[in-house]
Formats: sequence, C-alpha cells, structure tokens
Amino acid sequence: MATREEMIFSEIKNNPGIRFRELMKKVGITNGVMSHYLRKLEENESVWIERTPRVTRFYSSDLSEDEAKLVKRLRQETPKKILVALVENDQLTFKELVLKIAKSPSTTSFYLSQLVKENIINTSKSYSVKTYSNAEKKRIANLIGEYHPDIIEQSSDNWADIISSL
Repeated sequence: MATREEMIFSEIKNNPGIRFRELMKKVGITNGVMSHYLRKLEENESVWIERTPRVTRFYSSDLSEDEAKLVKRLRQETPKKILVALVENDQLTFKELVLKIAKSPSTTSFYLSQLVKENIINTSKSYSVKTYSNAEKKRIANLIGEYHPDIIEQSSDNWADIISSL
C-alpha cells in the first residue's frame, strides 16, 4: 500500500496542473493533512507549486515551466479545444476556429489573445486574412498524448497521421 505522500505525488505526476480541491477529492484526504504533505513534497523539491490569485496548481519537479504553461491551458476547456484544432489543422482563420470549437466569437477571441500573449499560438497575415497556428505543434501534440489521451479518443480519426507527420 502506498503512503499518503506517494499517493499525492503520483496524482500530481499523472495530472500536472491539478488544483488543490481536485487533488483533495481524488486522493481522499482532508485539507489540513493535504497541506502538510504538499508542504513536505515542496520542501523535498518533488513538486513545485504555481500560486496565482484564487488558483494554486501543482506540478512534479520534472515538468518545466514551459511545459506547465501548456499543460495548464490543456486543462481548460476552450484553450484545449483551440490547441487541438490547431494541432489537427496547420492554420485556421478566426472564423474557422469559432466554427471548430463551437464557442462564441467573444469567448474564442478572449482565449486566443491569451494564447498569443503567452506565445503558445502564432499569428500571421496573408492577403489581409489573419491566421493562427501552434507555435510548438509537436510539443503540444506530445503533451496531449501523454496527459490527455481522452482527447485523442474523442478527436479525429487521423490523430496517428498528425503525430507521425510532425
């Protein structure tokens, strides 16, 4: 039987970017006990913690900050849909993205601007038409395969072709 510390670490390793409450539910440990073990894991440098206003996320120490930035976005529904659409299609216009992800233009615009600002998505203009593409398509595809295999099952049938073409 694994110790509580091992259970917590395993959950963080398998679900990078997991939030405190979600971690508590998955491991079945109360707030105070969870805080104690997380503090120990952070002191041992087994995990690192991203603290932002109202959100605390946990990552294993073998995950780089760049990968953590991508994984964090893959844990959010709309950015995940945008990134998957851009892995499946090399470039998309704003209008095509809105249709692919089935979100309102304002929601799509909000998340696109965040992804562009974080250099996760590139923009280019051709004949006055702005297109979007993944800045690190291969890395994003690998992270999706490693941490979100459910996306592959739900997504297009040609996922293997996409990965092999990278």
